Amino acid sequence: MMNSKAPLRGVIFDYGNTLIWLGPGRRSMRTDYADVVARPGAECLARFLVSTGILNGDQATGDFVERYLEIRERNRALAEETGREITARESLISALESPATVAPSSEARLRKAVAESFIPEIEAVEALPGAMETLEMLRRRGVKLALLSNCTDGDYVRTVVRRFGWEGYFDPFVVSADIGVRKPLPEAFRPVLDRWELAPEQIAMVGDSLYHDVAGAGQLGLQTIHFTAIENPGDPAHKVTAQPRWTAASHAELLELLTRLLA
Repeated sequence: MMNSKAPLRGVIFDYGNTLIWLGPGRRSMRTDYADVVARPGAECLARFLVSTGILNGDQATGDFVERYLEIRERNRALAEETGREITARESLISALESPATVAPSSEARLRKAVAESFIPEIEAVEALPGAMETLEMLRRRGVKLALLSNCTDGDYVRTVVRRFGWEGYFDPFVVSADIGVRKPLPEAFRPVLDRWELAPEQIAMVGDSLYHDVAGAGQLGLQTIHFTAIENPGDPAHKVTAQPRWTAASHAELLELLTRLLA
């Protein structure tokens, strides 16, 4: 069934594996790409901490990398369980609680350290083929656009969005690190729904996760589009309980679907 109950007036996009990916040359089994970028990011972070005198010595550096990766992964699992985001900044502060480290001298230096940890990911990610065309068509048609991402650092997502020329496309621009809660909690969707003041059936959520995107949006009455260009390893556990209204396997399919929904 292609006709919606009300005209589509707003589209919320997930970020990872919906608008961006690691490109055709890299394969990740994680939706946060941690199996590809986490260690390079931790090593980049450690080099910065050495250069600023926060870390001292090869042994301390190696210990820090392993400690940071362990804390990062533990916090990721806890955030997934509770729905309450634990930011990259918080993980870094925990990893620096060691006699072998010196506390950062300022908040600005702490933020710079977090930014350094995301450099390998920023350099690795690419826009999914057709993503720009999808966004441009919707903006040209006057459709409201929002980004809603589960991510531990909002500045990282904003940096990538600027890099791809998407700055200004999304209003609101919502990252779990900035609001403290993650999809699928209803509170994660509230900044968008409160800002737009549209009926739920006038909004579509596009995302790669049956649990975070489809189930989260569906419980609020939003139209749901499961974006399946890249397999989500968490989806098999939710195929029975999270049923999307539509699916799209590429941005070409998504563009065609959204064009029909806007007709």
